[in-house]
Amino acid sequence: MNIQLEKYKGQSTRFTCPKCGRKHSFTRYIDTETNIYIDEKVGICNRAIKCGYHYTPKQFFENNPSYNQNSFTPSNTNKEREKELIPIKQIDKNYLLQTLSKPSNFLTFLLNNFPKNDVERVMLDYFIGGAKDNRVVFWQIDSMLRIRTGKIMQYNPTTCRRVKSESDSITQHLNNSTFKPLTWVHSELKKQNLLPNDWQLTQCLFGEHLLIKYPEKPIMLVESEKTAIIMSLYQPPFNWMATGGLNNLTENKIYPIRKQQITAFPDLKCFELWKSKAEGINLKTGSKIELSNILEGRATKEDRELGLDIADFFLRVSG
Repeated sequence: MNIQLEKYKGQSTRFTCPKCGRKHSFTRYIDTETNIYIDEKVGICNRAIKCGYHYTPKQFFENNPSYNQNSFTPSNTNKEREKELIPIKQIDKNYLLQTLSKPSNFLTFLLNNFPKNDVERVMLDYFIGGAKDNRVVFWQIDSMLRIRTGKIMQYNPTTCRRVKSESDSITQHLNNSTFKPLTWVHSELKKQNLLPNDWQLTQCLFGEHLLIKYPEKPIMLVESEKTAIIMSLYQPPFNWMATGGLNNLTENKIYPIRKQQITAFPDLKCFELWKSKAEGINLKTGSKIELSNILEGRATKEDRELGLDIADFFLRVSG
């Protein structure tokens, strides 16, 4: 029996959270050898701060001692199984190249707050792109230079805060009738029939490709792509990478950088969660992720309520 959180293969693999009721936000635990879910309530909500629901298989089996765990094991358990190696799907580099010359509100913020030469450096390092309505494209490129996908997001050009809803003031400048706070390059290509429907996403760390360009730089790990880029402007001696989400600090994403020196900077209110995740990943992969508590020691009560990250502190000081 090999139980783990189900990998993302589209909205059909994300369910309604049994606690908060949010659709497509709940990841179930599955036995990957039989493709059987443990139970419809066994899993984790990706809204870790606002919900925090996490019911583990261990808790389920402890709470249900009469449950037959062997029901998850196929009858041929004594036979040697071959594990199919699924190739990493890639995005054609021409799609990336088409975005590099396009503007974005995020880029406007950078140019208004940092020296132009420095901004040009990080644009080249991270392949920062632009999309319709001045949205930014954060490309995920792995250490073998395979383009996994691109995350398309909208930012306020003055505050650099994410635009998450149509009520945000920046949307009055948008001409797109259908507001999308976040979308993905592979999803948009599928809609245009430029990728097959069975194309599956396998994510990597944002900035993982920097291992090739700057192999000697220590790795600094943060949650958001925006934070990684801003911190690379303030602290260029390091490779700043991002998980792309609070719950995206995972074994699969860390494995390619497991032999590197890694320091993680969790957002406020997330220290204990990342500490727990890092300890598990270190044990499984042999990595040595160290957590910085610099924010924990400097944050005010208001900072914690806002859930600020390290880039917010640097922007505050420099501003």
